[in-house]
Order: sequence, then C-alpha cells, then structure tokens
Amino acid sequence: MSTGDHSLQPPADGISAVVFSPDSTRLLVSSWDGSIQLHHLVAPPQPPAIFPHPAAVLAICFGSSPTIAFSGGLDKRVRQWDFETGQTRVLGKHDDAISCMVWSAEYNVLITGSWDSTIKVWDPSAEIPLRSTQTLPSRVYNLSLAASTSTLLVSMAHRHVYVYKLPELAAVQEGQPLRPSQERESALKFMTRSVACMIDGKGWASGSIEGRIAVEYFDPDPATQSQKYAFRAHRQQVDGVDCVYPINALAYHPVHNTFASGGSDGFISIWDHSAKKRMKLYPKYPTSISSLAFSPDGSKLAIGASYEHDNAVNEHDRGTIMLLVKDTVMEDCKPKAKA
Repeated sequence: MSTGDHSLQPPADGISAVVFSPDSTRLLVSSWDGSIQLHHLVAPPQPPAIFPHPAAVLAICFGSSPTIAFSGGLDKRVRQWDFETGQTRVLGKHDDAISCMVWSAEYNVLITGSWDSTIKVWDPSAEIPLRSTQTLPSRVYNLSLAASTSTLLVSMAHRHVYVYKLPELAAVQEGQPLRPSQERESALKFMTRSVACMIDGKGWASGSIEGRIAVEYFDPDPATQSQKYAFRAHRQQVDGVDCVYPINALAYHPVHNTFASGGSDGFISIWDHSAKKRMKLYPKYPTSISSLAFSPDGSKLAIGASYEHDNAVNEHDRGTIMLLVKDTVMEDCKPKAKA
C-alpha cells in the first residue's frame, strides 16, 4: 500500500466497480460475489451495509442523492435502491447482462448499457420507468458521461464508439430510434477495456487490453482531430520480455482534469493528457487494479484491487481482494505549472 491509502472491508469476490455518492461521503462497491456494499466514509472505518443480488453485479451508480443508487449485472435486471428506507425495486430488464450505467442529474435519467447490444434510458420517477431503447451494432462495454457538455460516450465491442447528446437521448420515447451525433472507431487497435470522459467535456481517454491509452476529442474539426494521440502504458520488462497488461480502469479528476489509470500489472498512474506526460506512479499493489473512482469533491480516489473474472484467472491466483481509499490525490493530480 502506498501513502494515503486507507483500507475498507472488501467484498468476498472480485470488485467490478466503485463509485462515490454525490456528496463524497459514501462509497458503493459492486462485486462478482453477487452483492453491493455501501460504505460510510467515517473514521474509524465501519463495516459496510451489504445488499445481495441473485448474480454477479457489474454496474452501479448513485442517483442525485446519497440515499438512492442503481445496480445491474448478470441477472439482467435494473434495480433501484433506497438506502434510507431499505427498499428496492426492479425498474426493468435487458436481454443480456448489464455491463455499465450512468446517472444524469441534469435530466434525472438513468442510462444502462448491456451485452444485448442496446442502451436503455430510464426515468425512475415515472409509472413506467423505461423511456427508450436504442439498438447498437455491438455489445456495450462502457459508458461515460461528460456532464459539463451533456455528452454520452458509448464504447462497444469491435472498436465501435457512439456519441450521443443527452438532451436528445433523454427526450426520445420507446420505439423511436435516435441516430448518434457521432459514429466513431476507437483509436486503439485492440479491445477497449475502459473509458473516461474529460471533466471539461472536450474528449475522453480509453484503455485497451494491449496496454495502450488513447486520448481523443469530440470536436470533429480536423484541427482538433489532429491533436488525438495514443501511447503505451502498463507495460514492463520481465526477464527481458516486454509484458503487456490490460488497462482495466480510467478516471478523470473532477477538479484538475488529469486522469488515473489502473492496470493488471498492479500499478496506478496519474497522467496529464494536455502535457502528454505521467505525473505520478504509485507503488505496485499486490494484484490487478480492477476499478477506480474519484470522489466528486476531488479529495479521494477509491481503488478496487482484485483479479479480473474475464481475464480467465485460475482459482489459485484469486487470492487478494483489496478496497482502498487514497486521500492524497488532490495534490497528486494537480498539473505542474509550466516553466
């Protein structure tokens, strides 16, 4: 563990996602053990509240308050949780596993992505929560929302990338197909493992299974597009052999607009995409980094460290599962003043 790391009680199996509440006081954790955990970030750390599911949970997010959250996973159902009352309800379902979800506080809608090659828009306050379904060309693996520009990034299998404008997506009704504002192809040649939108909404970073990170921009103007680039990361020499590790997690700092990457090599790096350089490399963790999330106030970084189920790890190597909160990131992520 490195400086500023505080341990929390981890789940019993691999960590699929971590996410902070809007007020940065709570941490929600989803796991392949079929549960979500709710941690109140107080000192000393308290045991989490645990909420069981029928199958592995892959996706979580908070709503507009720290007492409302959503979850989805291999049982295909979209669940809403009210932590104040302890009640849960199923909003609806996909035809295959739910892989990712994001909440838009501006439009009060939940967007879910699935291996059934659709995204669905939900209004939890409506009598019939499902607002619309959009059919896509491939399995959906990642969603990222740039709230500052109301832009939704959808990353799919076969390097497909769709960009939607949230006002349009939130307005369409079930049965109405909506063309994305952009259809792109990922700059990464191999499967995209993680994506994160910049805080200023100008672009995004994506990481691949082949240890590369791409920085791309939404503005289609050729001058802007000429600024995109990709670079090698999470690689190391082992006995003279260049070993390449999947980049499982990316997260942008909400204040400084720099980003963190976490890989199967057990390392976390902080990058300044504007200066095209690494700012910080934390000491190696004993297992893969599976998930990362910054708190909305920028003071903390949640770290899920565990093997990745979809990386075909044998049971012997599934030992270490760690849930950590790092509190040095406000300074670590601050860009250095240009000379």
